[in-house]
Amino acid sequence: MNRTFKGVTVAAALLAAGVAHAQDRLTMGATHSASSFYAYQVGITNFLNTAVETVNINVRELGGAEVSTEALLRDEVDMGISVTSSDFAALNGVEPFSGKAEKLRTLYYFAPLPLNFVVAADAGVDTVDALAGAAFNPGGRGTSTERQVEQVMETIGVTPDWLRAEGGDALDAFQNGQIVGFVKGGNHPDGYIQQAASARDIVFLSLDEAQRNSVIEAYPFFSAAKSTPSTFYGETEGEVSTLQTAIGINTTTNLDEETAYQIAKAVFSDAGKQAASEVYAPAKTIDVAQLTIDAAVAPLHKGVIRYLEEAGYTVPDDLKAQD
Repeated sequence: MNRTFKGVTVAAALLAAGVAHAQDRLTMGATHSASSFYAYQVGITNFLNTAVETVNINVRELGGAEVSTEALLRDEVDMGISVTSSDFAALNGVEPFSGKAEKLRTLYYFAPLPLNFVVAADAGVDTVDALAGAAFNPGGRGTSTERQVEQVMETIGVTPDWLRAEGGDALDAFQNGQIVGFVKGGNHPDGYIQQAASARDIVFLSLDEAQRNSVIEAYPFFSAAKSTPSTFYGETEGEVSTLQTAIGINTTTNLDEETAYQIAKAVFSDAGKQAASEVYAPAKTIDVAQLTIDAAVAPLHKGVIRYLEEAGYTVPDDLKAQD
């Protein structure tokens, strides 16, 4: 009896060790730790480590979508923070990327990412055109937001007096009156914008239809967006019209199909939505699966395609690739 019991115990222990050993240890490249999206990445990673038995994912702070994607393409991480604009640049081999990233794949997108043009209410700036020559921050130094705003403003022919700074330094400059405003990407309410509004009354600027159309024509990873920020802060009445990209997680063909399938299944589930909303409140109202289909620039990973089609979604042919 004892010998049999011990044998079963040893066998069970070996089996458990084998299961633990079989876990894929993966690394997710993350944005800067001061960002609300870093909190999302930590929260969703904790969820995935529980929901998907075969993975053990850790988060590695890298500083933004472009930097993370560069690390991904060098095989330094297995997945990472992604923005449609940086995916577009990587696929097409344009600055800051060199060479077309043929192995880049979309895992999923979790939120639309509108550009919020914020200015002080007493600055006398009531249109984006009026930012010409004004001291203005285009977003944190080296971020996708900074590059996107440069692309927008160059396309519509408006050149502010740029203040290049990290996000925290730019916020200080706004609060101290050194600049008239800044751009912050993200959905409302946004903690960064709330901090700005606590020091100075703010308004939001709109891009007119002609401006939006010209930017979308030049950079098709943008889409039109509307919001009502006065619900949360500021003195702007009615809707604000702007442009948006989307933020999510990308990977490469190196990630095996089954792992990508299980991650998609977990993230797109009701439990995944609940886990996301606990660390990123706007997630409560976002259909992440449909957003992934609508926003993706890089082809979807074949494991994600398998899950979406099983779940009844239609995946466009241009998001499928022959791996």
